[in-house]
Amino acid sequence: MSRGLFEEEDGATPLTHEEKLGLIPSYITRRDELNEVEQINITEGDRWAFSRARNVLDVDLLCELHRRMFGQVWRWAGQYSKERDRRIGSDNY
Repeated sequence: MSRGLFEEEDGATPLTHEEKLGLIPSYITRRDELNEVEQINITEGDRWAFSRARNVLDVDLLCELHRRMFGQVWRWAGQYSKERDRRIGSDNY
């Protein structure tokens, strides 16, 4: 079932088995826990990105930024997706 673009999930929503496979912290089981650790990691990536001038159109830089924003949470951080489409609004999201 596809969610609407602005529909919010319940924070207590369990993560799917597929989602858990890519996680680094093993204690995360619910969406609210995931949101919390992602936000901490995003803040660290943000700090790195704005610490000096960078070329925001450099693909390698964008992969590194993604790794820094999500690398403590997801095994696949900083890599191009090899799986289904996860863009908001797609039928697979």
